[in-house]
Amino acid sequence: MSVRVAYLIGNLGCTIFMFLTVVTFNQFWAFAVVYLGSFIFLGLTQVYETPMIQASVAADQLGKVMTSFYTLVSITLPLGSIAFAYLADRFDLRLFLFLFGVFDAVVFLLFALSRSFRRVDDLQL
Repeated sequence: MSVRVAYLIGNLGCTIFMFLTVVTFNQFWAFAVVYLGSFIFLGLTQVYETPMIQASVAADQLGKVMTSFYTLVSITLPLGSIAFAYLADRFDLRLFLFLFGVFDAVVFLLFALSRSFRRVDDLQL
């Protein structure tokens, strides 16, 4: 399986499940199962993220890139939490989940249009 296909499956699955959360919103158990299921697909994209970066960056620059990447992630995580908490407070939860699904659909389309991913078996780590 290529990294591209794994990203496509992960993003498409997360998108579909996020849209399904809007449909199952009034049924607690269905909503809980669908919402948690979306994170299975989100986890799939997270698993492939680090190997993709490591395979794409020259060995002599890998330390700088990974340090920068994780610094940016650790800085943006609390900022994103604050921003999404603000948005979640202002919007209806169904609209918020729908907009998150739309965002993930955009990410899916960007990866679907990209052709520069390698096969997982070809990654030299």
